[in-house]
Amino acid sequence: MIKASVAQFFGYLLDAYDFTLVTILSPFLAKLFFLPGMTFINVILTYGFTVVFRPLGGVILGRIGDKLGRRTGLILSMVFISFFIVGTALIPPYRILGIFSMVFFILIRIGIGIFTGGEYANGYVFVEEWSNNRRISGAFVQSGFGFGSLLATLLLVVHGLCWKYLFFIGGSLALIALWIRLGIGETPVFRKIKEEEKSANLLTAFKQKVILRLLFWFLGMMGLALSFFQFVPLILGSEGRIYYALAMIITLPFLLIFGKIYNKRILAFWGVLIVVTALPTFYYLPKLYLMAIIIGIITQAPWGAMPSLVTSFFKPCIRSTSVGLTVSLGMALGIWYTLAVSLSHEPLWLSSSVFLSISGILVAVSSLML
Repeated sequence: MIKASVAQFFGYLLDAYDFTLVTILSPFLAKLFFLPGMTFINVILTYGFTVVFRPLGGVILGRIGDKLGRRTGLILSMVFISFFIVGTALIPPYRILGIFSMVFFILIRIGIGIFTGGEYANGYVFVEEWSNNRRISGAFVQSGFGFGSLLATLLLVVHGLCWKYLFFIGGSLALIALWIRLGIGETPVFRKIKEEEKSANLLTAFKQKVILRLLFWFLGMMGLALSFFQFVPLILGSEGRIYYALAMIITLPFLLIFGKIYNKRILAFWGVLIVVTALPTFYYLPKLYLMAIIIGIITQAPWGAMPSLVTSFFKPCIRSTSVGLTVSLGMALGIWYTLAVSLSHEPLWLSSSVFLSISGILVAVSSLML
């Protein structure tokens, strides 16, 4: 159980690590790989390719997880995630390759999207099926996302570290996760499914009505996640980056607590709390960097509930495919927040807070419907 949790912790750490690097380095990457005149907003919007292609990976590798084993799907996803993260550092710049530099960058974002979709399809299921305390194990694994963003931020704070090395480090972390996974057997639940020869076709996954309710929930939850991981570091700038790292450290215990105590009413109450606090916290953020801690706690704590909540709705024989489809589609739909904030003509702190308030309303309403 411990090895399975640690292995998946690394998987979500890598997702956040890559996400944070692309977000914070977006002004630099725009000048390096993109057409002259394109800005960091174009890089952030390009990250949408990663999100949009996650459902494809969630279905393909989720199906592999239900047919050949969760472990098999996770090994495949980690091999290719390592390949694509390192590949980012190997793209020739625009001044050498021209428009093809941007094309290769987009293709790598698509590749990472497909295989991180597979990571979410099998990762939550793998941990939940190995765990004796599903809520805590799932919350611990989910906290890997915060650690990944924290690691990327701290490495960026270290002056003189070449940006390419940051992506090489990500590839190395992927190999560590792969090594741990190779030493873990298949889950007892999957072995039982194979012994009993239980199976369900792909159409069964798409017909489950609970997926629609979960997708509604994800619309709000993704607004919470992106408000903190995507726009808080941009508002803080380089001078406030250390406060962003501090916010992530303090946020992590709250995921474990929330994962243990959550229910529908608590989730709904938390959504209302976000509506009330979004505007004042983002208003003071550019002036008082410590507000990042409050934003981190209120937006990230509910994610501690996500792994056990989502996996609990699906039968074991179709669980990886269903979770992969739901989580990846939910993340893809979450791009509404990035688009809304990025395309708004209001100051970044204002647009972030307004759309975070909308996200809080969505979480409050959808939680009562689950």
